[in-house]
Amino acid sequence: MNQKDEEILEALWVVSESGDPTTEAVKSRCPTEFSEDDLSRLEDEGRLVRNGGKLFLTQEGKHKARTLVRCHRLAEALLYAVFDMDMEKRDAIACQVEHTLVPELADGICTLLGHPAECPDGKPIPPGVCCVTYQQMVGCQVIPLSELKSGDSARILFVKPKHRDRLCQLTAFGLTPGVVLKLLQHSPAYCIRYEGTELTLDHLVAQDLFVCPIDANNHAALPPNPHRYRRRHGLFGWWKQKI
Repeated sequence: MNQKDEEILEALWVVSESGDPTTEAVKSRCPTEFSEDDLSRLEDEGRLVRNGGKLFLTQEGKHKARTLVRCHRLAEALLYAVFDMDMEKRDAIACQVEHTLVPELADGICTLLGHPAECPDGKPIPPGVCCVTYQQMVGCQVIPLSELKSGDSARILFVKPKHRDRLCQLTAFGLTPGVVLKLLQHSPAYCIRYEGTELTLDHLVAQDLFVCPIDANNHAALPPNPHRYRRRHGLFGWWKQKI
């Protein structure tokens, strides 16, 4: 499918959220001009149907549009959380990213950000496989690192920082979803060991790391989704640093 067709389907999804799936509404929302021939082609391909001046996505069209919208809004959430980018800039970048972001990477961003339900503009982010898996884990045991006991081991499920710069700091140190750590002490500061590194965290940072304690009976301590990611490790290899 070419990019123009993807833009049409995404625009139709967006205007359908507001209950106005007319051709005029789709044209006003779509960043690319399209013709009646384009709509006819998408209709012939089974991606949308027309009825009384309104457009409706088919199941196939919904699947494609949903993926595009999810990638777009997750990209916006990441750009806002990490770079504090304004709406116009992050929307422009997200419009490009949505066409190339693979589902595995989208789920990785979603997990890293703590499975956000909305983008920075308040629009709903369609949930992915990782979100469903996380919801199944919540009833088991998902807690902030600050609630671990000394000697406990746990797997990081997601990072949900209250300050944007902290997310960059934590990921730079390799504290990303899937990492297994052990809490060595929690007073006067939280000292953890993971992947051959010891790191000291203050209480506020420890509250931003959500983990699942590891024990023989806790299946929720498995990786948070079925995809495998290549994590970005710390750039400088600090030892026993405090953040």
